[in-house]
Amino acid sequence: MKTETLDQFLQNLTDKELSFFSKFRQKEFMPASQEKISEELRKRNLTKSKIVQLTHPQEVEDNEKCPRCGSNNFQQIKDNELRATKYGGYEVEVNSQKCRICSYNAHKDQALNWKVWFKQFFRKYSWTKLK
Repeated sequence: MKTETLDQFLQNLTDKELSFFSKFRQKEFMPASQEKISEELRKRNLTKSKIVQLTHPQEVEDNEKCPRCGSNNFQQIKDNELRATKYGGYEVEVNSQKCRICSYNAHKDQALNWKVWFKQFFRKYSWTKLK
């Protein structure tokens, strides 16, 4: 598996994706990495007012894109859940996607609007299989 550095990752982002990344994920990183993100923002001349303008909530119709930021840059998350039955239980592997840009997981996080809630209800954002 090929890994990319933070610098390479930031350079591959569009201005809109970088704005969402700095708004939702910059505080998760170590101070040196936060400085790299701030430097990339300065390099692209993205001020706080431009970031607010670019991260304005929007409607995303496509299931293949993140409901919050509209990106299609996802990371696969695998969780195991125990499903209880009357006389025992069984284990299920639940696969979901977490956005690498804004860290939103539509399966686990609170719904952003009624459309996302409706898709969560019908399990459009997760896939289960017996273990």
